[in-house]
Amino acid sequence: MNKTKKVVGVAFIEDGKLLIVQSVRSSKNNVWTLVGGGVEEGETEVEAAIREVSEEIHNNFSIKEEDLKPLMCFKESASSDPEVEIMMTMFLCHKKINTYFSRDVEILHYHWYKLGDTNYKLSSAIRDHFIPFAINEGLLY
Repeated sequence: MNKTKKVVGVAFIEDGKLLIVQSVRSSKNNVWTLVGGGVEEGETEVEAAIREVSEEIHNNFSIKEEDLKPLMCFKESASSDPEVEIMMTMFLCHKKINTYFSRDVEILHYHWYKLGDTNYKLSSAIRDHFIPFAINEGLLY
Protein backbone atom coordinates (compact mmCIF):
# COMPACT_ATOMS: atom_id res chain seq x y z
CA MET A 1 0.00 0.00 0.00
CA ASN A 2 1.11 3.55 -0.68
CA LYS A 3 1.51 6.34 1.84
CA THR A 4 -1.44 6.83 4.16
CA LYS A 5 -3.67 9.74 3.15
CA LYS A 6 -5.16 11.97 5.87
CA VAL A 7 -8.88 12.63 5.49
CA VAL A 8 -11.70 14.12 7.54
CA GLY A 9 -15.37 13.28 7.85
CA VAL A 10 -17.97 15.62 9.32
CA ALA A 11 -21.22 14.20 10.72
CA PHE A 12 -24.33 16.35 10.76
CA ILE A 13 -27.31 14.95 12.68
CA GLU A 14 -30.81 16.39 12.66
CA ASP A 15 -33.89 14.76 14.18
CA GLY A 16 -32.01 11.48 14.67
CA LYS A 17 -30.92 11.33 11.02
CA LEU A 18 -27.38 11.51 9.60
CA LEU A 19 -26.47 13.53 6.52
CA ILE A 20 -24.80 11.27 3.95
CA VAL A 21 -23.47 12.27 0.54
CA GLN A 22 -22.51 10.54 -2.66
CA SER A 23 -19.62 12.05 -4.56
CA VAL A 24 -18.58 11.38 -8.12
CA ARG A 25 -15.77 9.20 -6.77
CA SER A 26 -17.87 7.23 -4.23
CA SER A 27 -20.69 6.75 -6.75
CA LYS A 28 -18.42 4.45 -8.77
CA ASN A 29 -18.82 1.91 -5.94
CA ASN A 30 -22.36 3.10 -5.08
CA VAL A 31 -21.12 4.13 -1.61
CA TRP A 32 -22.41 6.96 0.57
CA THR A 33 -20.04 8.87 2.83
CA LEU A 34 -19.91 11.80 5.24
CA VAL A 35 -19.22 15.34 4.14
CA GLY A 36 -15.43 15.56 4.03
CA GLY A 37 -12.30 14.79 2.10
CA GLY A 38 -8.54 15.02 2.04
CA VAL A 39 -6.36 17.12 4.30
CA GLU A 40 -4.24 19.40 2.11
CA GLU A 41 -0.54 20.11 2.64
CA GLY A 42 -0.01 22.46 5.60
CA GLU A 43 -3.63 22.15 6.72
CA THR A 44 -4.84 20.82 10.08
CA GLU A 45 -7.69 18.34 10.29
CA VAL A 46 -9.96 21.08 11.71
CA GLU A 47 -9.07 23.44 8.85
CA ALA A 48 -9.75 20.65 6.35
CA ALA A 49 -13.15 19.93 7.93
CA ILE A 50 -14.14 23.61 7.77
CA ARG A 51 -13.02 23.87 4.12
CA GLU A 52 -14.71 20.63 3.05
CA VAL A 53 -18.03 21.62 4.65
CA SER A 54 -17.94 24.94 2.80
CA GLU A 55 -17.09 23.19 -0.49
CA GLU A 56 -19.69 20.42 -0.18
CA ILE A 57 -22.67 22.15 1.45
CA HIS A 58 -22.37 25.38 -0.62
CA ASN A 59 -24.76 28.34 -0.56
CA ASN A 60 -22.59 30.36 1.86
CA PHE A 61 -22.97 27.74 4.61
CA SER A 62 -19.86 27.68 6.77
CA ILE A 63 -18.76 26.41 10.15
CA LYS A 64 -16.17 27.41 12.72
CA GLU A 65 -13.84 25.37 14.89
CA GLU A 66 -16.17 25.74 17.87
CA ASP A 67 -18.95 24.02 15.86
CA LEU A 68 -16.86 20.84 15.66
CA LYS A 69 -16.44 18.10 18.24
CA PRO A 70 -13.63 15.63 17.49
CA LEU A 71 -14.96 12.07 17.80
CA MET A 72 -12.41 9.51 16.67
CA CYS A 73 -9.46 8.74 14.44
CA PHE A 74 -8.82 5.43 12.65
CA LYS A 75 -7.08 3.82 9.67
CA GLU A 76 -8.83 1.85 6.94
CA SER A 77 -9.06 1.40 3.18
CA ALA A 78 -10.65 4.26 1.27
CA SER A 79 -14.26 3.73 0.13
CA SER A 80 -13.47 5.11 -3.30
CA ASP A 81 -10.29 3.02 -3.74
CA PRO A 82 -9.55 -0.02 -1.52
CA GLU A 83 -5.88 0.19 -2.60
CA VAL A 84 -5.53 3.51 -0.75
CA GLU A 85 -5.15 3.57 3.04
CA ILE A 86 -6.67 6.55 4.84
CA MET A 87 -6.26 7.97 8.33
CA MET A 88 -9.68 9.44 9.06
CA THR A 89 -10.43 12.02 11.70
CA MET A 90 -14.16 12.21 12.31
CA PHE A 91 -16.01 15.19 13.74
CA LEU A 92 -19.55 15.86 14.88
CA CYS A 93 -20.83 19.29 13.80
CA HIS A 94 -23.24 21.03 16.15
CA LYS A 95 -24.33 23.70 13.67
CA LYS A 96 -27.70 23.15 12.03
CA ILE A 97 -27.67 23.29 8.24
CA ASN A 98 -29.76 26.32 7.31
CA THR A 99 -29.59 26.13 3.53
CA TYR A 100 -30.71 23.92 0.69
CA PHE A 101 -28.41 21.38 -0.92
CA SER A 102 -27.26 21.90 -4.46
CA ARG A 103 -25.49 19.27 -6.52
CA ASP A 104 -22.23 20.15 -8.22
CA VAL A 105 -19.34 18.54 -10.08
CA GLU A 106 -18.18 16.74 -6.91
CA ILE A 107 -21.30 15.91 -4.85
CA LEU A 108 -24.09 14.20 -6.77
CA HIS A 109 -26.60 13.41 -4.00
CA TYR A 110 -27.48 14.30 -0.40
CA HIS A 111 -29.69 12.24 1.92
CA TRP A 112 -30.77 12.29 5.57
CA TYR A 113 -30.16 8.66 6.57
CA LYS A 114 -32.38 7.04 9.21
CA LEU A 115 -31.29 3.93 11.09
CA GLY A 116 -32.57 0.79 9.39
CA ASP A 117 -32.69 2.40 5.94
CA THR A 118 -31.35 -0.36 3.67
CA ASN A 119 -31.48 1.60 0.40
CA TYR A 120 -28.03 3.12 0.90
CA LYS A 121 -24.64 1.39 0.86
CA LEU A 122 -22.77 3.19 3.64
CA SER A 123 -19.01 3.57 3.76
CA SER A 124 -17.25 1.44 6.35
CA ALA A 125 -16.32 4.65 8.20
CA ILE A 126 -20.04 5.30 8.76
CA ARG A 127 -21.18 1.68 9.15
CA ASP A 128 -18.35 0.36 11.35
CA HIS A 129 -17.24 3.44 13.26
CA PHE A 130 -19.78 6.26 13.37
CA ILE A 131 -23.09 4.40 13.64
CA PRO A 132 -22.09 2.27 16.67
CA PHE A 133 -20.84 5.44 18.39
CA ALA A 134 -23.98 7.41 17.48
CA ILE A 135 -26.31 4.65 18.68
CA ASN A 136 -24.41 4.37 21.96
CA GLU A 137 -24.68 8.18 22.43
CA GLY A 138 -28.37 8.27 21.46
CA LEU A 139 -27.69 10.51 18.45
CA LEU A 140 -29.34 8.29 15.82
CA TYR A 141 -32.74 6.70 16.28
